[in-house]
Amino acid sequence: MATIIGVTALPLTKEQQQLCAGVAKGVCDAFHLDINVSSMMLLPSLPPECHGPSVTDQITYFIYTAPNKPDEQKRELVKNVHDATVAVTGDRGKGKVIVIIKEHADNNVGVDGVLRLDAKKS
Repeated sequence: MATIIGVTALPLTKEQQQLCAGVAKGVCDAFHLDINVSSMMLLPSLPPECHGPSVTDQITYFIYTAPNKPDEQKRELVKNVHDATVAVTGDRGKGKVIVIIKEHADNNVGVDGVLRLDAKKS
């Protein structure tokens, strides 16, 4: 399972579906996950008055997943997400595609009202 949230100041409305599909595929490929157990959400663009100049053309992804993924999978994930983003938005320069991986244990996530820890037992 992976949940991906992208927060950006980029105006992406016309490319949003392509970007979401590419990023979700990149994450699932790296972590060897079925795409059907992933969720990709891209939050709407922030107006310029709601962010500082360093945020311009930047996109930050927060990727939530189960723990103990090997570093090699994380390297692949970061590269895949960067490449999928640049394929849609173009290269915006250094430091503009940020990926933050947040691992969580099964006792810290629930789906459909059931803790993942309990769902795995049944």
